[in-house]
Amino acid sequence: MLMNCQRRWPLIVLCVVLATMFVIALAFAQAYRSRVEAGRYVGVITQMRIGTTYDLAVKQLHDANIPVDLPGDCHHECLLELVFVNKWQYKLHLAPLMALAGDLRFKDDKLVRKTTLLGGSNPYFAGVRESTSTVSAVRVHQYNISVDLSPSDFTEYRRLAYSFNLKCLGSMRQCTTDEFLPTVNELERITSRD
Repeated sequence: MLMNCQRRWPLIVLCVVLATMFVIALAFAQAYRSRVEAGRYVGVITQMRIGTTYDLAVKQLHDANIPVDLPGDCHHECLLELVFVNKWQYKLHLAPLMALAGDLRFKDDKLVRKTTLLGGSNPYFAGVRESTSTVSAVRVHQYNISVDLSPSDFTEYRRLAYSFNLKCLGSMRQCTTDEFLPTVNELERITSRD
């Protein structure tokens, strides 16, 4: 019986090592999938206008293969929340928690506000907010970058505002504030000219 245990020991170790490697690979694959979905979301949301109908917004998200949990009745007032996160990397202590989160607020079947944030479990984040009353501006703080975007601003400023560094999602090291939105200096320069 002792001989059987000695022969099986290397096999058991090999199985444990392979299973661990498989779980780690799945965590990185999930983070990559979240990053790809986040990229598709940013592509859709950048072009989505305030005033877009609920049905059209949902269609655009579905057409881009972005998973959306829809509330029951969203024609009077509701909020769609989308989160793309590296949950398994974080749970396995392979990377800091990082997420791209989007909120789409609808009132009377029309999009009235959208907010997109990239950040993690620390106070650092970068975010873009757009609503019916927003004027384009950028505020930089030690820990965060906040970009307000006018709904009628479809200039280069819009593209720069939504230029999130999605490589932070799934990165094994924590991104700094200016790494979340590398175009922040260009946004400040454009804002200061106006």
